[in-house]
Amino acid sequence: MRRIIVKTKLASSLLRVLLWISVFALITLLFYAWHEDGTWKDIIKFYRFFFEPKRLKTFVASFGPFASVMFVIIQSAQVVFAPIPGEVTGFVGGLLFGKAKGLILSTIGLTLGSLLAFTISRVFGIKVVEKIVKKEYIDKFNNFATHKGLNITFILFLLPGFPKDSLCYLLGLSRMKLADFLFMNIFGRLPGTLMLTMQGDAVGHQKYQAFFWLLVLSIAFTAILYFTRNYIMRWFGNAVQRFLLLKNKNKRHKSIIPDNKDT
Repeated sequence: MRRIIVKTKLASSLLRVLLWISVFALITLLFYAWHEDGTWKDIIKFYRFFFEPKRLKTFVASFGPFASVMFVIIQSAQVVFAPIPGEVTGFVGGLLFGKAKGLILSTIGLTLGSLLAFTISRVFGIKVVEKIVKKEYIDKFNNFATHKGLNITFILFLLPGFPKDSLCYLLGLSRMKLADFLFMNIFGRLPGTLMLTMQGDAVGHQKYQAFFWLLVLSIAFTAILYFTRNYIMRWFGNAVQRFLLLKNKNKRHKSIIPDNKDT
């Protein structure tokens, strides 16, 4: 019991340190950009900056050898500041860095941003989350978690219709372990991130026919997931329940087998 308490306190301390480091990094970035050439003033004044791939690409590329770092920061920020569209940043990642590197950088940025959102929620609680996440999504999540259970919230990262960034804040309010959250977040976001990165890479190499078919595939895949979401959730929920029952059965079986220490 004492070990569990120590681990919990250590995890809480690490999360707080990560939060303050992220806040400091964001303040430093804002200060730097504000005093360089007024670019950040323009971003703040014209929010549509994040909706324009060309401008975003130019901004990121202007950092030269540090473009990768800047991209990761922006990708992280679009999770924490939920209204920023992740579709544009994911596309720009493929456009600037190609398929492999773009996917890796996007995944790093999304994971760090999701971790920061999760940490903010866990440290500051529901009062802060209510100011960031719409009440509609809070109610939907409460209803889903109550009737389906936290074990299948992974499916919400895959299915369209529920904002993934808001989900990170909401899961921070739950009892979900950090390791489980990171696993769900990374692999749940991966298909969408891969598709956006490939689209950006296709445009970057002027393969417009490939981009068109990737776009059609994305729309078709999203539509199929949307219209079959109830069936998928039922199937996934049943699969998780069977897995947990088998896991508990194996634990009970091991507990009743005597140790053969006398042999």
